[in-house]
Amino acid sequence: MAPKRQIFIGLGSNISPEQNLKSAAAILRKHFPDIQFSSVYRSKAMEIENQDDFLNAVAIVDTEKSPQEVHTILQEIEQSLGKAPPYRFGPRTIDLDILLYGNGAFTEDGLAIPHKRMHERRFVLEPLCELLDSQAMHPVLSVTWEELLEKTLDQQCALTDIAL
Repeated sequence: MAPKRQIFIGLGSNISPEQNLKSAAAILRKHFPDIQFSSVYRSKAMEIENQDDFLNAVAIVDTEKSPQEVHTILQEIEQSLGKAPPYRFGPRTIDLDILLYGNGAFTEDGLAIPHKRMHERRFVLEPLCELLDSQAMHPVLSVTWEELLEKTLDQQCALTDIAL
């Protein structure tokens, strides 16, 4: 039996975002009954800004599943919720990404852990810091999560009252 690893999953949506985040959370709970979710944050779209705001959150779960198995589950959930962005960084019903898997770092079959751009995005770091020790180090950058968050405070990211 594989050892349990702590994984963090990023969730985001800007098409019926509250509904789609709640639907994704419900499906994730079926796969990972002990999953916990951060608060939900509202943020502006980054790369292509002429689109609706996003709602974002982070989830934490302990699992024996491999990163590839978790990735497959997340892709199936995205498909079931109709993820079909019309262009790269375009609007989407749901986006589910493995942010961290244990303390590991690897790239395999197009899956990069830790997520390549998470350290540049306040909408990831803000909810992530709710669920982990913000004084812990990023597994590759050797900088604390709090220091990374401080570098993104110029990005708009607002706490909502939505609960997952």
